[in-house]
Amino acid sequence: MTDKALSTYFELHRRYYRSVNLERDLDKPDAAQGYVPTERSAEALRRILSAIGDPNAHRAWTLTGVYGTGKSAFAHYLAALCAPEESPVADEAWAIAECAFPAESSEMEAITNVPEPGLLRAVATAQREPLSWTIVRALSRGFDLFWKKKRKPDFWMDLNEWRFQAEEGNCQVTDQQVLKLLREVVQTVETDVLLIIDELGKNLEYAAHHQGIQDLYLLQQIAELELKGDYQVHLLGILHQSFAGYSDRLSTVEQSEWTKIHGRFTDIVLTESPSQMTRLIGQAIDRSNADPVLHSIRLQAESWFDALKDVLSEYEISAKVLADAYPLHPLTALVLPMLCVRYAQNDRSLFTFLTSDEPYAFSQFLKSTAIQGVGAASPEETQIPTLKLYQLYDYFVEAVTGLASRINLQRWVEVQRFAFM
Repeated sequence: MTDKALSTYFELHRRYYRSVNLERDLDKPDAAQGYVPTERSAEALRRILSAIGDPNAHRAWTLTGVYGTGKSAFAHYLAALCAPEESPVADEAWAIAECAFPAESSEMEAITNVPEPGLLRAVATAQREPLSWTIVRALSRGFDLFWKKKRKPDFWMDLNEWRFQAEEGNCQVTDQQVLKLLREVVQTVETDVLLIIDELGKNLEYAAHHQGIQDLYLLQQIAELELKGDYQVHLLGILHQSFAGYSDRLSTVEQSEWTKIHGRFTDIVLTESPSQMTRLIGQAIDRSNADPVLHSIRLQAESWFDALKDVLSEYEISAKVLADAYPLHPLTALVLPMLCVRYAQNDRSLFTFLTSDEPYAFSQFLKSTAIQGVGAASPEETQIPTLKLYQLYDYFVEAVTGLASRINLQRWVEVQRFAFM
């Protein structure tokens, strides 16, 4: 029998160790590798891709969710599915789809709407700048990636100049020129344009700070843009909160106008249930080296399930889900997503806990904790350690911001007091 650290057998899939940057990762297959479509993201995928080729479809969406809910990862996967069919990133995206969705599913039907040459994918991460600047940056890069022909169209020089000006912080492009540019791009490439603006809230913050409504009108005009012919512009903006959250310092009249413009978009809220996030934890853990201990873990998971079935049935959690979430204790696997949603701020998300090298984080637990009795004659003799609730509490107290508000702090102080009684 031997004792070995949990890190010998378990680790996180590599893709979860860094956040997705849409501009940097657009055509990188490894950024899509390991993506797990959830119930909400599958629904979003179906709704967006079903609009391709449908002249009556709605073509403007906002994707809203708190930090760490996978919005950028979803947008990257969507863009990967819309890449040219022969590209490596599209191959990776299709392989994920074929594993995740049945062949006759509505999701696969929507994915097949993407034409063989793909869409023109115009992607940008917004800054605190006018919306028009963000759009010309997205269109310039997207057009250069898509357009392989030697002869450049008439608008190409203007587009590159506007992009340069935007990057320098002094762009003179007007909203009407942006709309004209969108029409000319679609007519030239003869395919749909997928315009994705990550961190759209930064554009909204800029508009609110400058007491302007013009950027919002440009959003509305793009949302309502109907082009002659078969090809259209599809707009996806990624937000951390609704439009109203960015306009709270404006007058009541201005806030009302912002709300009306947001009404031109279909808002997709990307918030997973705690049980779905528990399943996601299991899918993120790489157990390819864990064969010597998997049988013992499955036996233990069945015992946990029998003891907790009344609680687990409420969350639709099976014994397999508990085994997949190991080395988390079942109660930890259930509580962790709830704590992340309620208390985590900025980039302090579920995957921050799983990947961080901070004290009490998951990766540190793997390195510092051993499984005892590996190789014993009976699987029951192998001692299976778990990351328990008190250890999760230690992580949140030490590492997570946002606990210092008066209400939250009082709750945590009470926990601390009872822990030492």
